[in-house]
Amino acid sequence: MRRITAIAIAGVLGFLTPAFGQVSKLEPAPLLDMYAQGDFDGSLKPVYQANRAQAREFRQRLVLAGSLWVDGVLDDRSRRALAAAAFALEVERIRAERGEWQAEDETECAGRCVIEWACTLLQGRGAADESDRAWMLASIALANGVRDWTFLQSPLARPTEKTVQRGHVHHAIARFPDEPRFRLARAVALASRNMVTGEMDAPHDGTRTEQVSDPLIRLIEGPSFIASTLEQRRATLGDYVKEEFEALASDTAVSPVSPVSPVSPVSDEARIRLGYLLWVRGDEQGALAAQRRAAESTQDLDLKYVANFLAAQAAQALGDLRTAETHYTAALAARPRSQSATLGLAALLYVRGEAKQAYDLVEASRAGRPRDDDPWRMFLYGHFAKLPALVGDVRQRVRP
Repeated sequence: MRRITAIAIAGVLGFLTPAFGQVSKLEPAPLLDMYAQGDFDGSLKPVYQANRAQAREFRQRLVLAGSLWVDGVLDDRSRRALAAAAFALEVERIRAERGEWQAEDETECAGRCVIEWACTLLQGRGAADESDRAWMLASIALANGVRDWTFLQSPLARPTEKTVQRGHVHHAIARFPDEPRFRLARAVALASRNMVTGEMDAPHDGTRTEQVSDPLIRLIEGPSFIASTLEQRRATLGDYVKEEFEALASDTAVSPVSPVSPVSPVSDEARIRLGYLLWVRGDEQGALAAQRRAAESTQDLDLKYVANFLAAQAAQALGDLRTAETHYTAALAARPRSQSATLGLAALLYVRGEAKQAYDLVEASRAGRPRDDDPWRMFLYGHFAKLPALVGDVRQRVRP
């Protein structure tokens, strides 16, 4: 935190140079006033319109001027701290959408720095409350979207007795130790190094599908000591992440989010992510079993869709095309005309010689969901797809 503050102040002083003086400045205080009064879109409009130089300069001013603004009305400090943290989160969401999450200069306060500054504002409010929880969920979803896994969890390795674990998700866990969604976020970050699949050969009924062999990759990796060491580290981490997902999938502790249910609200998603990990690691049978169980258990239609889609992929890799077709069909029953499952099912129909049916299926999907927000496509981005709803929740808590 001290390093972040030092970087922020250095950045703030930087805007006093002639180069920065030529840039039209955005003043944080008036925009924070607008945001705290509930004019969310109005306060963010100048940020949307800012060019890259203006946005970089505004970040630096926000961290210092924002702290002064928060302390400007002591009787309302708690709500102002929440408003400033929420505003900072939305500013970084805008910058991330434009590819400006990372700093171009390590002395500059960029995305990570601004979010951590906002996190310290919330910690200064005192005991954690539901507003903190909502903001933490939204900030983690944003980090998921830019796939900055080491910001959330570091190191990305199995911890030892001497390991000092750091990262934004640990701030959330420290304030909400019984919140399973934060533990799931940590597991997803750790799993990021194992969430890679290669291109698969065309499926054939009754024949296990293998990955396409790339001679260039084989030449680069080679049977070297370095390659084998890296693979061993990845396997060790994969074993640890598997244990983490298994624990979350079987967690029956009462959740503060759903106190009437004895089942953890993340158990189904954890099982889906466990199944995906097993599939990536070549355990298609284990993956198929995990996805089937998740598909049967969850009431969330998006999760049901993803579970069935991945079950179909696992069955397809095993050469069981009939089971794959069954799960693609189940996925489309949960989320009709969704593109990924449609293409998967259409490919099986085409291989079977039913070209007309495959064509009609794809055309119906194109017409029914021309801009499909297919949840499978966002699966490796954690909860980024939930960010708009999570930000909406935070805004409701800021609103006077």
